[in-house]
Amino acid sequence: MSDQLKIVAVNGSPHAGIGNTSLMLEMVRPALAEEGFELEVIDLAGQHIEYCTGCAFCMEKGGCWIDDDHRKILEKLLAADGIILASPVYFLHVTGRMKTFIDRSLALGHKPRPTWKPGLALSVSAGMGETDTADYLANALRVFGAFSVGTLTAMATQPGGFLGKEAVVARAVDLSRDLARAIKEKRRYPATDRDLRFYQFMGSLIESNRETTMKHDYRHWQEHGFYGGFEKYIQQNRTEVPFHDSMRQAWIKGMIEEQKSRKKAQPATDKEGQGAAVREAGKCRELLQAMPLGFNPDAAAGMTAVAQFEISGNEQFTSHLKIADGACTYHEGPADKPSLVIKSPAHVWLKISRGELDGQKAFMEGQYRVEGDLGLLLQLRTLFAAQAERRTQ
Repeated sequence: MSDQLKIVAVNGSPHAGIGNTSLMLEMVRPALAEEGFELEVIDLAGQHIEYCTGCAFCMEKGGCWIDDDHRKILEKLLAADGIILASPVYFLHVTGRMKTFIDRSLALGHKPRPTWKPGLALSVSAGMGETDTADYLANALRVFGAFSVGTLTAMATQPGGFLGKEAVVARAVDLSRDLARAIKEKRRYPATDRDLRFYQFMGSLIESNRETTMKHDYRHWQEHGFYGGFEKYIQQNRTEVPFHDSMRQAWIKGMIEEQKSRKKAQPATDKEGQGAAVREAGKCRELLQAMPLGFNPDAAAGMTAVAQFEISGNEQFTSHLKIADGACTYHEGPADKPSLVIKSPAHVWLKISRGELDGQKAFMEGQYRVEGDLGLLLQLRTLFAAQAERRTQ
């Protein structure tokens, strides 16, 4: 038995080997071969597959009672390293052969596979419906435990008469390589709303019918732990991030205060020399020394606070700003009891002060650290609104 990686493609065209669907499948073969993959194409035109009767036997017992070629094709798909579903457009949808094949796969439609292998969807039309048909096939890949890395579509009326053939071939090569890399790297794509909706609907449907027609489906979900939650089903976990509720509350409070301050519509008092001092500050120390020049006393009514800055990196110093009695003053060295301590590399705080970096985002990313009153941190923008205005001019 060969250890070569294999892609299995199911071709729903009745024009096996000579139609445009077959030609498009051959476009992906060379790139797959270069990546070390064998491509096996199964033409449904040469297979005997009867219609689904909708009897629900497969949901209750686990498999279809009809004995035909569907079973062996299914086994090949489930054993493959990657899957391609391909069909031309016949009256705005897949061909009858492809639809019958997918209908007969109902037993797997309710039983998500735990494999999540990469797949590809392919469709061609005379000029209407190929994108919708390819999307349908891409969504149907989940039935066989696969997810789509993309769709290959084309327009053509005569065999080989593709519109923009060079672009179709180039797209086929790109998708083939992406499919191959996804398999080799065991790549997964992010979960989507379709995954979530399927999980919610199908899980509820099966649980509601677990004692009747969906007994086998229910056992499958239990055995794989899918009822343990969406993350268990999708095999992807949410990233755990710290929740700074005090930061959020202070942010909301700051927005409210800033909005109130704007409604007062009081112009900032700024002399040309003061504005120039702030704009021309090339070092972090110079910037902090100039901050009192842009202080907004109206935003600090009744406030007494001390903001200490511990600057590191290409500048290393400690200084603090004292706010009291409607005024702000700069002081070298540490304060006795600072309300807020900002520990930041010099270049980070310079970028924030110049409006080149979002201060809240930088904080969440850990580019600088804060101790003490987070509310005061968020109020800095309002307290020194004159500087903020100049930075945006």
